[in-house]
Amino acid sequence: MNFTRRHALAAIGSLGAGALPLARAQGPSQPFPSSVIRFVIPTPAGGGHDTMMRLIGQKLTEAWGQPCIVESKPGASGAISAATVSQAPADGHTVLVGYSALLSNTVLMPKPGYRLEDLQPVGMLALTPIAIGIRESLPVSTLKQYVALAKTRPGRISYGSYGQGSGGHFVGELFNMAAGINTVHVPYKGEAPALQDLLGGQIDAAVVSVGGVNRYPGKIKPLAVAGAARFPAYPDVPTFAELGYPQVDMPGWAAAFVPAKTPKPIVDKLTAELARILVMPDVRAKLLELGFEPAPWNGDKTQRFMKDQLALTQKLVDAGRVKL
Repeated sequence: MNFTRRHALAAIGSLGAGALPLARAQGPSQPFPSSVIRFVIPTPAGGGHDTMMRLIGQKLTEAWGQPCIVESKPGASGAISAATVSQAPADGHTVLVGYSALLSNTVLMPKPGYRLEDLQPVGMLALTPIAIGIRESLPVSTLKQYVALAKTRPGRISYGSYGQGSGGHFVGELFNMAAGINTVHVPYKGEAPALQDLLGGQIDAAVVSVGGVNRYPGKIKPLAVAGAARFPAYPDVPTFAELGYPQVDMPGWAAAFVPAKTPKPIVDKLTAELARILVMPDVRAKLLELGFEPAPWNGDKTQRFMKDQLALTQKLVDAGRVKL
């Protein structure tokens, strides 16, 4: 496992780096964009990633005159979507929207179907604070009461996340360790199906985006958010740290990637346009409503963030808390 993790960290350090000299030498062979731009998301249609990319795609279409489509390829903790984009033509017209499982797959899966060095970050799109929410019928109202109930029902309280090895899974297990409880993880192929099962009473809690657990007032009770500060759009939801669990602090995120050999001028054009769109007042307002904090970072900053995030998975993987 240590060899695998070192390999993954080294791959992040070289994401795009090995391909850039070649990309500069090639240059774009034709004006970009020259056809449909396809955003491949690792989650089902109807969720937060889908909504975000349809909004961004509309703005790109208005700016560039080329249609943008969102293609959902859920499954295998995002490995299917990552493999699809890593093998796509390196012309900027196929863009992956990746999240935390893009990294954790390389540690947890012996053969994820893609290599980190086959992708290069265009930039961060949004940070997505992860929160825990419970079904309204669960007989508790606070995180303290939830912990007390879980201690009386070891192995009988369940929580869903948007995927095995996802940020929600890691936060759920960080909380289990910090609180000394044993709740059972139930993975889903995205946030939307997890929330639907929570609404239907099939699971007791969901560890998903803060926007997700606040989307159904009166049906889902948000208890805490795993971040350094309360989320601006939902100031009534306290942080885990405020409630005595400072260890539970791991942000979700969504970033854009293209195949590693994509020419630098194309990557730079995508980075600049996505950053311009993310700071538009109407886009920012909608993303905050979804529980996403716009983060118009460039590829280098995104790459450094990813390296740090992968290192954060070590404790849980080494402890055997997160497995595929």
